[in-house]
Amino acid sequence: MAVLAALSLVAAGCGKSKTETASATCVSAPKLSALGSTTRSLPGGISMAGQITASRTFASAAKPVVKIGFIGDLTGSNSNLVTPGANGAKLAIAEANAKGDLPVTIEFAPKDNKEANPTTAPGIAQGLINDRGVIAVIGPAFSGETSAVQPLFKAAGITHITQSATRDDLTSGGFTTFFRGLASNFDEASAAAKIVKKLGCTKAAVIDDKSAYGQDLGSTAATKFPFAGAKIVDRESIAPATDYTSLVDTLITKKPDIVFYGGYEPQASILLKQMREKGVKALFMGGDGMKDIKFGPDAGVTNSEGAIAVAPARDPNVANDEASKTFVKDYTAKYKVAPDIYAPEGFDIANIYIAGIAECGKGGASAVTRACVLKFVTDLKDFKGLTKTFGWTTDPKALHEVTDKFMNVYQIVGKNGVFVLLGEITQVAP
Repeated sequence: MAVLAALSLVAAGCGKSKTETASATCVSAPKLSALGSTTRSLPGGISMAGQITASRTFASAAKPVVKIGFIGDLTGSNSNLVTPGANGAKLAIAEANAKGDLPVTIEFAPKDNKEANPTTAPGIAQGLINDRGVIAVIGPAFSGETSAVQPLFKAAGITHITQSATRDDLTSGGFTTFFRGLASNFDEASAAAKIVKKLGCTKAAVIDDKSAYGQDLGSTAATKFPFAGAKIVDRESIAPATDYTSLVDTLITKKPDIVFYGGYEPQASILLKQMREKGVKALFMGGDGMKDIKFGPDAGVTNSEGAIAVAPARDPNVANDEASKTFVKDYTAKYKVAPDIYAPEGFDIANIYIAGIAECGKGGASAVTRACVLKFVTDLKDFKGLTKTFGWTTDPKALHEVTDKFMNVYQIVGKNGVFVLLGEITQVAP
């Protein structure tokens, strides 16, 4: 597989163009290679299979219904980053209901916050809060909307675990009902800095889209890149647009050999396309917000060649363990497409809640409450999922960060516009 081959970042990377002069070290960048299998070895612990089976079997008829909510952009421009996680959660819930050994029937309650708008998120959250059947929520998916609903969920005592919101300060506000199920922007920027150092790039432009996620990621990257040997020659926050002519002209003048974008796919692909059309050949890199199946086609498959995305997202399609293979098979059969970014994370978080329902349900259906599920999740240790082994930090300055973190590196290799997994940052740029 391409994942196991030596993959070069020279093409469309830190190289010269007719409009710019890159440093010699960046031109002669070494190859970043995927080092063998990309499957992680998870620490031993409690497996999902062991967690979700209740101590006794309950009759399927006339069971009370409890709901697991979900908040995210399911129909807007960033839905490709959100829908897979919702589908993964829905699959886990369907599998749990099919087993018939829970004291309740679980209903999935996804709510569409189109364009991940922070101003509409509180109303959606309040609707879930008012529904007494909702005992926990997955998400929100993005950082701005997550920040907007944290106080509401805390006041209501509803647990919410995000599968994809990475802004660093989400865990610094003392929100005891919020849990982050993946690494943060600090980890994304740190991985990007390691790649900058590995390639020997010396001049960086850091751009963000003014979103809660993008600005935070861009600011952190701009702080870290100089320590990796790259001077920041341009640092800009630009709201989403369709014409980046002024920015591209600045890049031509500043001559960066790497452009790092903190933001989402729709604008990242537009910017890269316009860069390439005006002859800017700098390596293009971003975070998980641009790791979207639309990125290559939208930017143009030739333009996107060599682009890199760092993301705390597991790719089960290339994993060798049986649980991941089963997940890919079941997901593909149900949705007629292979699982994409954050699908297994959504599956894992739903299974954490299912495990909590099973544990609380040992006291009967009436014992499956918001408070009981919150206690179960708060006390969670060594829960082995598809993506990681779950447990949480207790430091109030970074409360309920997942303790088992990783960062994967994806690159578009060749002229097909498809991101492929190179491996974890510890493999690609130690």
